Order: sequence, then structure tokens, then C-alpha cells
Amino acid sequence: MTRDGYGARVGHLTILLVALCAACSSELVAPEIPGVLGEGIAGRWATSTPEAQGLDPGVLADLGERTSSGEFGAVSSMLVVRNGRLVYERYHDGWEASDLHRAYSVTKSVTSLLVGIALEDGILPGLDAPVLDLLPGYDSIGNWSPLKEDITLAHALAMRAGFEWDELSTNYASGTNPTVALVTSQDWIQHVLSLPMAEDPGSAFTYNSGVSMLLGEMLALAAGTTAESFAETHLFEPMAITDWAWDAGPGGITNTGWGLWLRPRDMAAIGQLVLEGGTWEGTPIVLEQWLDESAIPRTQFTDGTGYGYQWWLGRGDAQERAVAAWGYGGQFIVVLPDLDMVMVTTAENYLGGGLNPYRLAEFGYLAAGAAVP
Repeated sequence: MTRDGYGARVGHLTILLVALCAACSSELVAPEIPGVLGEGIAGRWATSTPEAQGLDPGVLADLGERTSSGEFGAVSSMLVVRNGRLVYERYHDGWEASDLHRAYSVTKSVTSLLVGIALEDGILPGLDAPVLDLLPGYDSIGNWSPLKEDITLAHALAMRAGFEWDELSTNYASGTNPTVALVTSQDWIQHVLSLPMAEDPGSAFTYNSGVSMLLGEMLALAAGTTAESFAETHLFEPMAITDWAWDAGPGGITNTGWGLWLRPRDMAAIGQLVLEGGTWEGTPIVLEQWLDESAIPRTQFTDGTGYGYQWWLGRGDAQERAVAAWGYGGQFIVVLPDLDMVMVTTAENYLGGGLNPYRLAEFGYLAAGAAVP
């Protein structure tokens, strides 16, 4: 199983098909930003040099040079946080720290955090709850099968719902990609629920951005608000994330498949939240047990990597396994628990190529002088 990036918007959800090479300097210096980030930018990042945090600056310098040369395609930002300190931050091709960037399917992992919060608060009843029970009002479901009654919240989180769907065989710009039919439909939830069934729920992994839409709507109906509003109250405000954008579909539905826009430093803050067991600056936000559940491989791929609850998982045991949010075009949040490190990139590699989160993690291990799991 391989993955080159997911979650594009088509039709009125514009795809940016660009392949620009980074051209700015990769000289390695300590980040020239204040310890408390500027107004409108989330988080209080203490800064440090790589050396002070036990990292080899030569490795990061080499990574920067290779990025600037275009070896990894059109990378627009790269950040490294170690021991809670921002030690490396570079922007390319005119991008700046204050710019929002389309996160694409990183959105799915953020949605998983929201589901965990809702489960802890009793807003959602439990992982075994049937999806159809959590989506009342959808009575005229096409391609009806009794199997649809067996799809649970856990199946949706693990991409094991069983629907007939294949968004990985064609580019998202292709009219044959199933995301096209989804975003051009008048009711995204009805469209997904009406898909034919291909497998028994729980029996097989099928990456399906439509199922991630279901997660957001189940959350919204249970909470009595939109998924975006829920995120604002329960995640963004407690983390001091003050600037974001979140695309919506028909009827104002929050696009929890690929619609979130964030600043790279805020992406790093979300990674740090996961690294610290669900707390941000000492404030509990997401239950650590939920993060542990999300990082259990519900699917194991042949290369040893896996997939949990809307998070991609690296090789190794639970203590050392990388946890990654992975978005189309090169949007990554990579959490390396055994290194106390978070790595973030944004990029415009919409035609393929560039890094993947596991390759990015290898540079982190090399910089730390540690063996790659």
C-alpha cells in the first residue's frame, strides 16, 4: 500500500496545480522570532538552536539545501520542534509564517481529535454506535444493503466502512475521481451513505474522504453546531489558534475531509498537543487515552506502516511509532514520540513527488543521531 497524498477540492473547491521549486536561502540559523509568537499566530514557542536541543545542525542544513534546490519539489515551509522548542523554521517561494496554508487531509486527523473530545464529553455515545443512528433523517438511502446498518463510528474512523470507493487510482483533477461526484452533489452525506457496499464493515481498509465527511456531520448533529464551531470552542480557543479557515459544502456542512486551512506554526502546535498526551501548555484538551487509541494500527501495511483513527502510523512499537497527519501535496504533521520532536511541512506537490512523512521522519532521526525504527 502506498500513498502519494490525498484530499483535493474540485469544481468550486479549487485545486492548485503548481510545481514550483523553492528558491530561498537554506542557511541554518536560530529562528529569528520572539519566544511569544506575534498577534494572530498561535502558541508560545520558546526558540533554541538545534545544538542546544541535541540535534546535528549539519543534517538540518543539508535538508534545507536540498529543499531549496527543489529536490523535494515545491516545499513552502518546514518546521522542527524539539523538547518543546522551535529549532528550525524556513519558508520558501514567498510564503511567510503568517500565511494560512491549505492543510488538505491533515483535516482528517484534526477531526479525529474532535471526535475524541466529543466522546470524552459524552456528546458522542461510543465507538460501537451505528453510523446510521448518528445520522438521523437520512431515510432514503440509495443502494440499500443491510450491511450499512452495521457500520460503526469505529469503522468510519479506521477507514473500514466498506463502501465502494477508489480515490487513489486517479488524480484528484480527473473527472473520474469519486471526490468529484461527492463535491458536486447537493447533499454530501446522502451521497456517501448511498454508495454501494463493497465489503463487510470492518473487513478491509479503503481510504475514503467521504467517510471523513460523515465523521464531521455525526459530530455536528450530536453537538448541535457545526464541526468548525465545535473545533473553535473545544480545540482552537484553548490552544490560542486565532486564525484559520475551514471550507464548507452545501447547507454549510464543514468539510472535515480536506477543508481546513492553518498556519504552519499552528500545525506544529497540534503536533505538540499530540506529543504531550493531549495537553497544551499544561491544559488538558484531548484525553490521552484517545490519542493512544488513535495510534493503534487498525490496518497494517506490507511495509510495516499502518493506519489508526484518521492518523497514519510509522513502523515500530507504540512508544517509538511515528504518528502523522498526511495531506495532499505534501502537508505533514509528523510526531516522533521517542525523539520528543514534531516536524511540519507544507508544499505544493499536487502532481506527485516530494517527501512523504516517513522520509521526513528519517531526517529527524538522523539529526538526533538515533536509529530509524
